[in-house]
Amino acid sequence: MRRTLALMLVLGAAWTAVAAADGGGPSPGPTFGGAGKLDPTGTERYVAVTVGSKGTMVEAVRVRDANVLRWIYLRGTLGIPMVAFDGSVGGLSRDGHLLVLASPPLARSTTFVLVDPRRMRIHGRITLRGSWAFDALSPDGSLMYLIQYLGKPGAVAQPYAVRLFLWEALKLVPGALVDTREPDEKMNGQPVTRTGAANGWTYTLYQRNGKSPFVHALDTVHRRAFCVDLPWKSPTWIYEVGLRVRGGKLELRRHGETIARMDRKTFNVTT
Repeated sequence: MRRTLALMLVLGAAWTAVAAADGGGPSPGPTFGGAGKLDPTGTERYVAVTVGSKGTMVEAVRVRDANVLRWIYLRGTLGIPMVAFDGSVGGLSRDGHLLVLASPPLARSTTFVLVDPRRMRIHGRITLRGSWAFDALSPDGSLMYLIQYLGKPGAVAQPYAVRLFLWEALKLVPGALVDTREPDEKMNGQPVTRTGAANGWTYTLYQRNGKSPFVHALDTVHRRAFCVDLPWKSPTWIYEVGLRVRGGKLELRRHGETIARMDRKTFNVTT
């Protein structure tokens, strides 16, 4: 059902059971222009282009000849969400029927718009008070995972938490999503690269200054998250590493060779 309802959520100052992270923000923010997001068929790309200072045009561009097939105008500055600093882009449901657009983070409020990119129709629009960033989307697009910045508006280095938003209910779930094995462990760092699996798991490689990198494994269907430490300390080459899912393993690859494998069930890492 089509929804165009706008929602302003007022968040209380008191927080309980929030696993915050120290250091710089975890999200590179939305992207405008460029390659955009490839649809599941590989025949179209969805690109956000700013229109003046108060609008955005979302375009469906045919890969074969770069022709613009469809478009929709949205109020506000809204881009395709980038989820890692290698240029990995997210925001599209697995079947390609729903696409999230996000305003830049580190502002006094953040807007997210849910669009059907095949029909170019708006399904939902929310505005959250404070600084937020897109993190992940469940395969059917009903669950949106967000990064909430907990520091002062506009500050680059500040603590953050992973939150969950339900699109159908237009509801922000109370509390933060944490690794239940280590609920008090602080997650910090910057996302290097990301990959995903058909069952809704996303895997993000994080780099941390002075500490070991880790993989953040997020089950976007069952609302679970796990942080898996890797057996290297502050490697200078971590930005050369890519991720690949092969069966029950997550492979970490560098220069065409597999340098580590993580078991996707036990989270055991072998090198």
